Amino acid sequence: MKTLRFYSSSSTCLILLLHIFSLFLSSNTTPTTDREKFDSLLRLPHSGSARTRHRSKRVLFVGDFGAKGDGITDDSKAFKNAWEVACSIPTRTIILIPSGRTYLIHPVDIAGPCRSKVTLMISGTIIAPINPDAWIGLNRRKWLYFHGVNHLTIEGGGTVNGMGQEWWARSCKTNSTNPCRHAPTAITFHRCKNLKVKNLMIVNSQKMHMAFTNCMRVLASHLQVIAPATSPNTDGIHISVSKGVEVKDSIIRTGDDCISIVSNSSRIRIVNIVCGPGHGISIGSLGKSNSWSQVHDVMVDAAFLSNTENGVRIKTWQGGSGFASNIAFRNVVMDNVSNPIIIDQYYCDSQLPCLNQV
Repeated sequence: MKTLRFYSSSSTCLILLLHIFSLFLSSNTTPTTDREKFDSLLRLPHSGSARTRHRSKRVLFVGDFGAKGDGITDDSKAFKNAWEVACSIPTRTIILIPSGRTYLIHPVDIAGPCRSKVTLMISGTIIAPINPDAWIGLNRRKWLYFHGVNHLTIEGGGTVNGMGQEWWARSCKTNSTNPCRHAPTAITFHRCKNLKVKNLMIVNSQKMHMAFTNCMRVLASHLQVIAPATSPNTDGIHISVSKGVEVKDSIIRTGDDCISIVSNSSRIRIVNIVCGPGHGISIGSLGKSNSWSQVHDVMVDAAFLSNTENGVRIKTWQGGSGFASNIAFRNVVMDNVSNPIIIDQYYCDSQLPCLNQV
């Protein structure tokens, strides 16, 4: 084991303390046994296959609130009404989105706190509006927005589809003549505690697929997060200002970072992940616009990265301050990865050159 310390020569710097354990790099001829080893550890969601043990819990069917599930009718109001009832009940409640149906949901704000634990059982398919104009007058950064909820579980073996193709076509990263505009994160959790997200597929997000911001005690497991390699900024799972987050037993194949960890996050565990295509697993970027930031106590253990632009990466902007410390990468296998290990203190994601502050 080696401890590497990196200091920039500018007056404000980010100090990076990194432990790297057992990284295995390979060519395109990675033995099949490596893939089998990782694949065999994953139990992936199968749409509509979840078994529900309702016991004494109350079950609310979105159809009882007027949802059609035909993929054409706007079911947002029915979904929101079901949530408000479930959140007001003092006993554990399940909101059931049944298999075999497709529910069109426009941008929706799902707020807590609730009187008891709530489970959102997604066994069918939820889709976003195809046309970005559905966000006119609304927050373009959000689609399904959960905030202030404690003891929320989302599961069920179904699919959440961001229908992001038109958003990608309008992106300035797809066509430099397009204006650079915000695009929604498919599922955002903000200020949620004791959160579980498991056994789901999240596909084709408009931008990031899933984000945890200001959250505590999160478990995300048995997820498939899928988008084309050419889709811009479609991070799989984004963790910001959060503590005690575990992501495990999941497959992430997108057009950007499989997992990104930023902005004052700590106690993060990434275990048994298959990543690629995409940009790998990233800490940062940190320190943008001369800001102060810290990320510490991050463990990545057992990951298979294939056909990615990067492997494991830490990236910071010039002029920023703070630190990234106690970061460990263990048992990482890479196949056809362009840049296996990157520590970049000159990160610049800008159409214009960044000012050299050294």
